[in-house]
Amino acid sequence: MEFTIPANLRGIKLSQWQKYINVYDKNKDDENATEFLNKKVLEIFCNVKLSEVDKIGLSVFEETLVHLSSVLNEKPELVHKFSLKGTDDVVVEFGLIPNFDKMSYGEFIDLEKYMFDNDNYHKAMAVLYRPIKFKSKDKYLIHDYKGTEYMADVMRDAPLDAALGARVFFYRLATKLGNYTMAYTLKQLQETNQNKQDKDSVKNGETIKQYLLSLEKMLEESQKLQNYQYINV
Repeated sequence: MEFTIPANLRGIKLSQWQKYINVYDKNKDDENATEFLNKKVLEIFCNVKLSEVDKIGLSVFEETLVHLSSVLNEKPELVHKFSLKGTDDVVVEFGLIPNFDKMSYGEFIDLEKYMFDNDNYHKAMAVLYRPIKFKSKDKYLIHDYKGTEYMADVMRDAPLDAALGARVFFYRLATKLGNYTMAYTLKQLQETNQNKQDKDSVKNGETIKQYLLSLEKMLEESQKLQNYQYINV
């Protein structure tokens, strides 16, 4: 059988990542769920029907898991622009907020609300990235903010490198702005996820061992940011 394997984070949609996080959360405490979760990795990220996964050769199955682990462990960089295909195959280019110094209070509040909410992270992306209405060389203007619902569903298809890169960037921005409320929230999230990691070790070296999303050691040594860990095989 043939199926497509994403080459990098750009080849994975935010909605796929959200879907796997949701599946993992529901099954992570089940010691017998390892095989199921491995199959879900291929189903979700490679668009293989769950009923067809068993037909994949053992070596291909294992190599694919290793590759996906490598992809999801990529350190995301900030992405300023990306394109998505809309209705009637019209390609729309989206741009990151060009000047965060001019970000409105409403934009920041919505970012603070959704930035670390995995189920609603597409709403945060709808704040950060909006359609470009004018550009000249490396500079561009984006459409005015109309609320998270305006582009939220569209952002489910946003590339994962842009989504995760923006999360790292926003943390740094919040820290630099001295937003202590945000900083405290991130610290609590980090401690919660660290506790999950400690409990969720998997004995089989050829299976998914850690939670896809493990927030960095935030707030350590002021603004120091550690590497992300997604999954290891």
